[in-house]
Amino acid sequence: MGRTGIIIAIAVIGYFLGVAAYYVFKNLEPWLMQVLPYLMQAEWVISGFVGALFAVILVIVWSYTTKSQ
Repeated sequence: MGRTGIIIAIAVIGYFLGVAAYYVFKNLEPWLMQVLPYLMQAEWVISGFVGALFAVILVIVWSYTTKSQ
């Protein structure tokens, strides 16, 4: 798979991780609303940060597993 294909795959995986983060957030929302009420008003911001974090972790894992020896 070429460089473009890898970038597209990472984008697609990041998208699905963001969707998964949204649903995890929805399940944790009652608990989080007690802890951080003001920040939780912007649920799309939290989902975006979690999706971005997962995507960065995925890229780091990919870069370490494919580096040449």
